[in-house]
Amino acid sequence: MRKRRALAWLLCAALLAGCQGGSGPKAADPISQESLSQDLRDALEEEWEAWNALSEEAQVVSSHMPGWCQRGFEDWAAGEAFLGFPVPNPLEDSDWLEKGTYVAMPLGFQEAPRVDIQWYGTEEGYVDWVSAGAGYRSGPTRVMLSAHLYGDPAKARLSDRDWTLDLGKQETDGVLHVIPEDTKRYCSRTAYLIWDGVLYQVHIVGEPGEKTEVEEILERALEAFSEEPE
Repeated sequence: MRKRRALAWLLCAALLAGCQGGSGPKAADPISQESLSQDLRDALEEEWEAWNALSEEAQVVSSHMPGWCQRGFEDWAAGEAFLGFPVPNPLEDSDWLEKGTYVAMPLGFQEAPRVDIQWYGTEEGYVDWVSAGAGYRSGPTRVMLSAHLYGDPAKARLSDRDWTLDLGKQETDGVLHVIPEDTKRYCSRTAYLIWDGVLYQVHIVGEPGEKTEVEEILERALEAFSEEPE
């Protein structure tokens, strides 16, 4: 019962933050371009070289967005090393979660990586956004965490059409928004929060009719963000 009251308070706080636009002292920090690793910069340059090597006809029919890059890693630390800077992830060493692929399927499923890093950058080398994701399991319930970082909003190209960028701009620290979804196929809860200057998305997916379990797992996952990042 206490857990349910705590979750109800959490959901109310999230809705109030969304309605009021937030009143706290902190928003998501922009990416420091200087901190990005040379490996990431080289991968972005190779992406644009490959795109420019295509014929004009091939570019027109391609479904690929030029400047969009993706890499998989075996653990969160390896992903951080590739980025060039730390991104706190309080779920990575949780003793109550089993590590899974980045979409929270069992390890080895379709050879998917544990950690997924995606980013977009311009041909001039400016990185507009970075997203780092990892997956976990609590029994059959899937737990997915994504960390979203953005460059200077004044220089944003594609990400200025992404609604999560608007969340990241809000002057608040903590849970911003919780999205519930209940269908015949699954039950899910998705929370967005700012922690240590990063916009996080925590996505919990369970079986249909398991609303209570999904909400309790979300609450437990969010509790990990109440501690100071290392």
